[in-house]
Amino acid sequence: MLTIADRLDKIPFILADSKFQSKEGLGNELNFHVFDYNPDEELLVQDFILELPERMLRVNTMKQIQIFNLYQIVIHFFERKKYIEKNFLMEERDGSEQLFNRMRSALKVATAQDEIVKYITENIEEDTIVIITGVGAVFSLVRSHVILNNLQTVVENRPLILFYPGVFCNGTLKLFGVFEDKHYYRAFQLVER
Repeated sequence: MLTIADRLDKIPFILADSKFQSKEGLGNELNFHVFDYNPDEELLVQDFILELPERMLRVNTMKQIQIFNLYQIVIHFFERKKYIEKNFLMEERDGSEQLFNRMRSALKVATAQDEIVKYITENIEEDTIVIITGVGAVFSLVRSHVILNNLQTVVENRPLILFYPGVFCNGTLKLFGVFEDKHYYRAFQLVER
């Protein structure tokens, strides 16, 4: 069994491989991958992601990565709409469940106007490898399988890696190893455990 350090060390080499970048061997499937890890390894994974651009240079690839943190995207949305203070007041007045429902509604999660997907669409750069992080921080507000489904047409011609604090096995996403998400069959395991 590989340690988290061993698994993370493999990632730059995988991403630099031209076969990975061109979807070779995926049978015409999307180039979507999940890197699952134990939630208690979150800080190690976050540090690795920050170092990933430099590590990519060390393996002699010119391929750029672009990191989208779901939590930061959600915060950016509510700051831009000037909803942060209103959200605190609403929670105080109406309770957490009401706030949660209103936040999901404002983000239009799982609709054609999904604000997270819209943000990624507006900010994605050409010819990059897309990295999605922050899954655990937005848990229950945003579901991983929904984001992956909604990104299929946006990111269809490039690799996407979802860093997932939980278990991804046989198409099943299980956040924190506890909360089962719906199946997502179109992704592949990036590095076996």
